[in-house]
Amino acid sequence: MLFGNMFYKKINGLANWQQTLFALVLTTRMYPNLKLYSETNNLNIHKVFKKNLDLLWDYLEFHEQQIDFNELQAEFLDLTPEYNEEDNLGKITASLACQALLITLDSILNHTKKEALLASEKSIITVIKYLEIKDNTSYTDEQIVELDAIQAELDFQMKLVDLLRHKRNEHTFENLKEMARNSGFSNIGIPLSE
Repeated sequence: MLFGNMFYKKINGLANWQQTLFALVLTTRMYPNLKLYSETNNLNIHKVFKKNLDLLWDYLEFHEQQIDFNELQAEFLDLTPEYNEEDNLGKITASLACQALLITLDSILNHTKKEALLASEKSIITVIKYLEIKDNTSYTDEQIVELDAIQAELDFQMKLVDLLRHKRNEHTFENLKEMARNSGFSNIGIPLSE
């Protein structure tokens, strides 16, 4: 276990609704990565992604809508860019953001209790890929756990777990959305342009 048993145990200990919100916060935080790629390549993926994010936030906060999550998932799956190791950073981070959104949708449909860990993994892999491409190197597992950006990512995720463990109240969603906005930056520092 790359980041220690306690890290994974804390995430696995979240209830189903907490796992979904954990995945949604990480996915929302990855949105600027996808948006930059989509706009740079004259695609519309970011519009569908944002629409799905907004639907998910509204559904989880208010439970007032009937949403066909199977349809949303199938529709978005077709838009998700696939990447290989030779692709540019934009395509890689966009694909990982899309995968995180699909995981979030799946957490509502199936609740396998693995969604939070899978979303966590996508966010961490995004940071690793960013660092490896920026630094033009491949990091070993031992080096990865020592990187400041990885420590910052792990700290963010643990703060998110701690926030989710508090009793749900009228400020829960406001606090989660604020955390997801991450002061206007993605998990790799891409600013959110309106």
